[in-house]
Amino acid sequence: MTVELRVLRTADELAVMPKFEAGIWGGNDDRVSVNMLVACIEEGGMAIGAFDGARMVGSVFGFRTYQTEVLHSHYMAVDPEYRRTGLGEQLKRRQGDWCLANGMTAVRWTFDPLRLANAHLNLNKLGAVGITYHIDHYGALGGINGALPSDRLTVQWDLAGESPQYDEQLVLAVPVASSEQIAASTAEAVHARMTLREAMAPRVAAGWKVVAVDREFRTYTLGR
Repeated sequence: MTVELRVLRTADELAVMPKFEAGIWGGNDDRVSVNMLVACIEEGGMAIGAFDGARMVGSVFGFRTYQTEVLHSHYMAVDPEYRRTGLGEQLKRRQGDWCLANGMTAVRWTFDPLRLANAHLNLNKLGAVGITYHIDHYGALGGINGALPSDRLTVQWDLAGESPQYDEQLVLAVPVASSEQIAASTAEAVHARMTLREAMAPRVAAGWKVVAVDREFRTYTLGR
């Protein structure tokens, strides 16, 4: 696989991103428009595209926050044909390098805690930590999210710090919910959403951090 990662800045360079984003998420209304991408980048945000020849196969986009040292990573998308190749991790690490080169030392983003492959990348590989649980954070999303409440976990990736140590740890089980079940909003997916919400949300609100995931045994480890 020969994939080139490029920083994108101009409207012409960014024009491919909304169509690519819509193809990944399966929705029609939630894609980030080119003019919004340009505006965010003009104010210090960033976008990186991964290209196999002329074809976009991955992208990551983020913007500055109210904390000057923190970038919010709004989304990362990888073409299904290029998943499980390490491309997602490459995009995130390139984003981290971009942040350090531009005066930022941390990245925050949200993800669906039912999607354990994403959790594995975020927590285990990158070393980000779950800091806030949001109930139905974005409202109805559709597409790959179906009609499921859009609960999300915010993680923070500290680029220049050491991994924290925790005096206490606990383990939470994650009920099974496949991507297909989530998209179809099946009873199993609804049960998984509510069960994990009830277990994780109050603990994170009480100061526990989500620090690791075990995909095989479907558990999260929390620490404080």
